[in-house]
Formats: sequence, structure tokens, C-alpha cells
Amino acid sequence: MPTHTLLFVDDEQNVLNSLSRVFRNEDYEIFTATSAKEGLEKVMQNEISLVLSDQRMPEMTGTEFLDEIKKKSPNTIRIILTGYADIDAAMDAINKGEVYRFITKPWDDLELKIIINRALKLYELEKENRELTFLTIKQNDELKDLNKNLEQKVMNRTKEIEDKSNELASVYKELKKNFLDTIKVFVGLLELYNPELGGHSKRVASLSISIAKRYDLDENDMELIETSAMLHDIGFIGVPEDVLDKVSSELTPPEETLVKQHPVVGQSAITFIKNLHQAGILIRSHHEEFDGKGYPDGLKNEEIPLGSRIIAVASTYDELINKNKSSKEDALAYIKKESGYGFDPEVVFNFLDLFNAFEVASKAEVRISLSELKKGMVLSRDLYTGRGRLLLAKNEPIQENHIEKVISFHKIDPIVGKISVYS
Repeated sequence: MPTHTLLFVDDEQNVLNSLSRVFRNEDYEIFTATSAKEGLEKVMQNEISLVLSDQRMPEMTGTEFLDEIKKKSPNTIRIILTGYADIDAAMDAINKGEVYRFITKPWDDLELKIIINRALKLYELEKENRELTFLTIKQNDELKDLNKNLEQKVMNRTKEIEDKSNELASVYKELKKNFLDTIKVFVGLLELYNPELGGHSKRVASLSISIAKRYDLDENDMELIETSAMLHDIGFIGVPEDVLDKVSSELTPPEETLVKQHPVVGQSAITFIKNLHQAGILIRSHHEEFDGKGYPDGLKNEEIPLGSRIIAVASTYDELINKNKSSKEDALAYIKKESGYGFDPEVVFNFLDLFNAFEVASKAEVRISLSELKKGMVLSRDLYTGRGRLLLAKNEPIQENHIEKVISFHKIDPIVGKISVYS
């Protein structure tokens, strides 16, 4: 049997044919409808995992149609297919919780498959959560019915509850893994769209965490900053690559407007995931400036979240070095000059102090083989596979899962030469 049932709704038959062809080799059952009325009938007659609807249709807009779907089948994942002119309406629908996300026309087949696959994983996870909640309620009801006077029965039931508690702990661990996998999917999508953006995000995350460690933050705040830094440029997906390749001084006014939308688009792209709500706030604010002259909201001083202030410094430094090709000295001079204007002076101080520590360590750089790579080492240079895929960013402390990842990729795309680390 097919793993999922998908419904495509568009008043143009050729669009429906094209969408169906994209997924003809996938293990899905595909329904199509040329009107909102027909689409609603299909939803009422079948268990639909995901609906992909065009925004502009004669009877009602795609957002209105999907709002009806939400009422009749609230668990169905809803996606808008829209032209550039309707992006604002689609984003508004996302913010209201009516749809999961939007896809622009013309779509890229591979990107569309990735989005649909990720959405269906979310559908499966939510279904699992509903079943788990139902099971928990049922168990609580059964617990109330236990005869308290039957000591042995209580002891037996207590043992069952302990076992179930361990099972729930295991499920929670799996849910957290699924959440981390979701982050990896986002980062992978960003890297797939533009490898330079992917490398930039990884380096910014590594540098942001290093700066954040100089503050008295708990584990949750550290994870939030790392996640936000990894996804801070997710809003650039869909921006033409020739625009992404330009430095800010080369942008035309329309291009600059498009680029300045990416913090808001980035927040919108992840707002449907509850655990990423706070990350969305940090992403939205990472181009705010300490003196209030940034965008999109003109926040200033401590109105800007600390994580956003940290990411702003880390991102700017990485762009100066790797995109603008500035020298290290010029990049540091710019960061210092913007202290109190574009950047939080305290963050700049911690960044420069951290940078000085790296400078001392870099004087003792050593080259090692893959077999010598150990947990706790810090890369002094970006690590690439033989075909140029970025595996780990420089200044990133090595963890056990990093080593496993490097070894796995080395088997299929061998690393050339030695690995550079600080001694």
C-alpha cells in the first residue's frame, strides 16, 4: 500500500499533470482536482496526508480553500503553490497557521520533492504524538480505576507505569532526534540551494557558539543560538544566485529590497515548527543594528535579542573574509569601527577577545591524519571532501558525531591530504 495520499489542486490540468509526473515513481497515492469544490470532496472521501493547492483559482483563493481544509481535516498538511505576485498573501497565511509553507512557480522538481518529503515526516511525527497522547490519557484513566486496597495489583501496575515511563523517555529522545533531523534538513536544503550559503551558515554557527560561551547562558539558550545561526540565512532560498553572489555595494535598489526581506522570510519559513518559534525571532532580528538603523523592525540596544546581536557580528565577519575577500586586519578593523553603532560593544569585545585566543592557538597549528582526529580538537581550517563538499567549518570543536560523519563521507568521497587542527 502507498505510504501517503497526496492531493494536488489547480484549475490548470497541465500543472496537475506536471506535479503528478514529479511523484510518479514515489510510493504515494496521488489525487488531483481542478477546483476547490472537487478538492474538498476528495478530502471528505479520503484520508489525505498533504494538500498542495494553487493560490489563484476561480471559486476561491488557495488560502481560503486550505482554510476550509483545515476545518474539515485539521491534521492534513497544507501547502500553497504561488506566483511571485502572491508571496505576501502566502506568507500571511503561513503566519496565521493556515498553511505549512509556500512554493513559488516555477518550482524545482528536486526542491519540491524535498519539501514534500519533509512535510510528510512532520505529518508522521504529529500523528505519532496524537497516538501517544491518546495512549497516555487512556493509561491515566485506567490508573484511576485501580483498586487501592489490592496492594499487589498496585505494585504490578506501578511496574507497568515505570516501564511505560522509560518508553516515553525513549520516545522523547526520538522526538528530539527528529527535531535535530529537521534542522539538518533545513541546513541541507540551504546547502543544496547554494553551497556557499551552507558553508557560511556552518561557520557562523560555530563562531556564534564560541562567542556565546563567554556569557552565562544555560544549555537551552546555547542550543537556541546555535540553531538560529545555522538557519539565519534560510530566507535566502528562492533569491536568484546572481543576487546572492553580489556584495551589498553592487546591489540594485530592487535587489537590495529583495535581500532585506530575507530575515522576515526566514522567520516565516520555520514558524510552523513550535520548537523553532524562538529561533525565528532571532533570525528576524539578526540584521538589526545597535543604534536602531537596522532592519526589518528598527530595534536598538537590548531590544535586539542577545543571540541576534551575537549572530550579527559572526555573520558580518565571515562575509567580510569569505565573500568580500577582505583581509583579516580589515575585517577586524570594520568590526571595531561598528562597535556601538552596528554592533553591541560587549559582543564586539568578547568576539575580539575570542579572536585573540584563536590567534594564539593558530601559531601552533598541526596537520594530522583522519585516524588521529579526536573529540575536543578544534579545526584551524575548513574541512572539505575530495570533491569540495564542506564537512566541518574552521574553529569548530570536534564532537563524536562529527568524527562519524567525516569517516562516512571519507568512504564515498575521500578527504585529500591532512587535516589542520590547533595543537
